[in-house]
Amino acid sequence: MEELITTFHIDWKLMLAQLVNFGLVFLAIYFIAAKPLSKLIKERNEEITTGLEKAKLAEAEIANANVKKEEIIKGAKDDAKKVLASSQADGKEIIREAKEKATEEKEEIIKQAKLDAEKAKQNAEEAVRKEASGLVVDGVRKVVEGYVASGKGEDIIKAMLQK
Repeated sequence: MEELITTFHIDWKLMLAQLVNFGLVFLAIYFIAAKPLSKLIKERNEEITTGLEKAKLAEAEIANANVKKEEIIKGAKDDAKKVLASSQADGKEIIREAKEKATEEKEEIIKQAKLDAEKAKQNAEEAVRKEASGLVVDGVRKVVEGYVASGKGEDIIKAMLQK
């Protein structure tokens, strides 16, 4: 039994030594590996949390950007419709003005053509009058010469002078 006690006593010492060794190794591992790992895990956790928060903010910004994009697109479409309507109205106005101008020019051309035709008519009438008066004068001269030759010329001259 003494041997058993001595062995037990040695086992106690061995066990105590192993316990102290375990504690030293545990402390060494804790300070060398666990504490830095804990610090790394904590930092990584904070990075992940910050990243998630930033991701949520980015999602919100994307949603806001999409809303703004839709508003801009809608505004651009409205502006395009206004510009198109304005262009169509301007085009119609230009066409109306061109038609009015063409109508005025047509009327002016017709008026000028009528004036030219009237002038040509007057010139023709004047030429006909001159020709007719020349013919009348020639005819009268021949008639008068015939009357003068037959002795009736004095009577005609007196009648004309009286008129």
